[in-house]
Formats: sequence, C-alpha cells, structure tokens
Amino acid sequence: MDRAEPGLSLKHRLCFYLGGILFATVSYILGLWLYAVECASWGDAETYRKIVDSLTGGFRSHQLTFFAWEIFCVAIALLLGSFFQKEVMNRRRAEEQANIDGLTGVYNHRFFQERLTAEIERANRFRRVLSIIMLDIDNFKHYNDTWGHQAGDKLLVLFAALCGQCIRSIDFLARYGGEEFIIILPETTETEAFNVAERIRQTTERETEAALGPGKGTTVSAGIACYPKHGFTRHALILSADAALYSAKRSGKNRTCIYESDQHRPYRAASSHVKSIVSEEDLEAIEALSAAVDAQTTCYNGHSSAVSNHAVLLGERLGLSPSELGSLRVAAMLHDIGTLGTPREILEKCTPLLQDEWKLIERHPGLGSRILARLQEMPAIGPAVRHHHERYDGKGYPNGLAGKEIPLFARIIAIADAYDAMTHPRPYRPALSQTEAIQELRRCAGTQFDPDLVEEFIAALEEHSAVDEEAA
Repeated sequence: MDRAEPGLSLKHRLCFYLGGILFATVSYILGLWLYAVECASWGDAETYRKIVDSLTGGFRSHQLTFFAWEIFCVAIALLLGSFFQKEVMNRRRAEEQANIDGLTGVYNHRFFQERLTAEIERANRFRRVLSIIMLDIDNFKHYNDTWGHQAGDKLLVLFAALCGQCIRSIDFLARYGGEEFIIILPETTETEAFNVAERIRQTTERETEAALGPGKGTTVSAGIACYPKHGFTRHALILSADAALYSAKRSGKNRTCIYESDQHRPYRAASSHVKSIVSEEDLEAIEALSAAVDAQTTCYNGHSSAVSNHAVLLGERLGLSPSELGSLRVAAMLHDIGTLGTPREILEKCTPLLQDEWKLIERHPGLGSRILARLQEMPAIGPAVRHHHERYDGKGYPNGLAGKEIPLFARIIAIADAYDAMTHPRPYRPALSQTEAIQELRRCAGTQFDPDLVEEFIAALEEHSAVDEEAA
C-alpha cells in the first residue's frame, strides 16, 4: 500500500518564508520609528525629521543593517518551519500507525468502520453505488495447526499483498479481524465487485502455493454487498456481506457469493454463526454470576441478560468485530456486578436515597471493575463496567468523564441499561412503554447519553422489531 511521505506542502513552507520577510520588514519599520522618537527625546530633532519625513531615506542609511535583519528573521522562520514540519510528520505517522494493522500493513478494523461511514455518506450525497467484499481464508485454523502460527502469519501477509495487487488505488483494503479481510470499492456495482472478488480468489489459489511451498497453498471465500441495494447503513451493509460470506463457506468454500435477500436473510438476521471469544463453559459461569447479581433484588430479574442483548444489538449495528461483540456481551452481563457489595435494602428502597446511601450506590462501578481486573484477556470489560454511569455532559460518576472520553462500551451499556430499566417496573415507578422509553432516551441525548449512539440504538430497535414481525 503506497503512502505519500507526510510533511508540509509547498504552500505552507512559503507561508513561513513570507512570514519571516514580513516580520523583518514590519519590525524594522517599527524600530526606525522608535529610534526617531528616542532621538527626539534626546533633543536630536534633525534625525527625527529625517526618519519621519523620509522612511526611504532611513532605509538607505541603514541598508546593511536592514538586510542583515531580514536574513536573521527568515533564518528563524526556516528553523521554526522545520520544527513544525517534524511535528506534523510525527503526528501524521502516529495517526497512520494507529490506523494500520501491525502484521499485514493494511488498514485495521477501526479505521475501516470510519472509512465505510464516510464512503456511504459520499455515495448517498452524489447518488452513487459502492460495494464491499468480505473475504475469509478457508480452513485457516487447520493451516495454523498444521504449519504453525509463523506460517499462518506469512500467509496473512501474502494474502494482503495479493489483495492489494487485485484492486484499484481508490479501493480500500482492511483487515477485519483474524483471517477476515474487507474491501470497500467506491462507485462499483455488485457485478463489478464479483469480478474483483473472483480475481482475488483465483490469484490466491494460484499464487499461495507457488510462494509458500508445496501443500501450503490455500483458498478464500468471499461475500459481496452493494449500497444501497443490500443496505442503507454501514451496519446493514456489513451484515449483508457477512451473510453472503457465510453462505459461500457453507456451500463448499473457495467461492464468491453476492448477497441475495431471499436466500441469505436467515444468516443476516442471526449472528449465531459468528463465534464469540467466550467459550460455552466460561459463558455459563458468567451467566451464573450475572444471575447472582440480578438475585440481589426481585425487580432486577433478567436485567443483566436483557442489557447484554440490547448492548449487543447496538454493537452489531455499529459494526463491531466478533471479538469486540464478545467483550461487550460479557461487560454488559456483568455491568452491575459491583452491586454484590450494596445492601439489598438500599437497592429495593422505594423512597429517595439519603446521601450516605447514594455513596454506597456510586461505589458499585468501581468495585465491579476491581472484581473484573483479572480478566486480562478482555481488557475492555473493566473500563466498560467502571464507567457505565458516566454522563455525556460530564456530570456522572465515578470519574466525571465527558463525551468521547467515556469508553465506547460504557456509552453503549449506559443506553442499554437505561432502556431496560425504563421498560420494566421499579419500586419507585411503573414501567414505561417502548415509545415512552425512546422519547426519554432522546430527551436525555447529549446530556446523559451519547446522542449518536441513541439514534443508532433506536434504529436498531426498529430494525429488530421489523425482523421479528417478518418472522411472525
């Protein structure tokens, strides 16, 4: 992937040069005027009149000094410009590195999500189409088990390079996660995308064995979705491509499928084919722990599981990777684990809480994050549990974080938690309807909740309800 060396443009460098010249000229004129005023204060009226009446004459009499000052100021401007250019280059390199997958050198999952959002907005604005291709290396786990992880890494690097050779410079290649890659093809129909995917598939089958050695070749499966035909949002487009990919894998692998609503919607509507990073055994233990949390009070029955489902629903709409969805699912299930240290009579109290009782309530996010500190394999869980009671306006607890300072998972769980709490009865109020709960979420968007996530959550609820209606 070719990238231009970051740095200042010629226009910005000229600004520094001209700035040095302008500063030298203005400061010299000001210096002459000040010198004239000082001469007048000494009684040297003749020098004062010469400078005031003829500035050109003043320049001629100090020509050598003026040019020396010009050279000095331009040199200082050049020095400042070089420092600024180095800072710009360092920042751009850091930003680029943050967007690049460390192994393959292509863009990473996070930056792909940002780019796809921008491309969809552009396609919508100019009424253009775009397609995405989701690619998955076939039998990659078996490949790793047979040849070792180093060989697997070499295969990933080679596959990324082969993909780069088969696409245009305007196309966008990213590693979606594990052995999955994804390509954005602006202004490309699904038929044109199919030709690109087939070129990648055939090239992979032909070149991998030649490059890596006998028996080490592999194949790839691909799923294609096109905007706006197969989805109007980023999330819908990714789900459609993922469903088509899953169909290609189930049909025998080493093939390309374009998303077809009639055939692939069952795969798209359910994410059960996406493996979670949590094993079934671990998940049983986590569900048992969340049930123990809910058992703290009768009004919380099933709350943790419901919050988890709502959080994952929003996470899927945001296009989170399978591993991220796994972490989000666990974090949402255990978001209230800190209440194990809160007296039951406070949790079930019908009257307003006293100040000391509020302090006990506000302790539970921090306590929960400390309980989960040992889950090092899921580092996103602790911060999500700790900060799910922060507010978007910075008036929450425990740390008073605001806006995007609040971890994404915590912002998601805050919305899912509030929605489930509002739609179920509590000792101090009856349950709200879904419509009333949505109105309350919108009312608190921008103060208590992330406004963008609120709208995405509402759209996810509506889409989920539509799928349920179709199934019924």
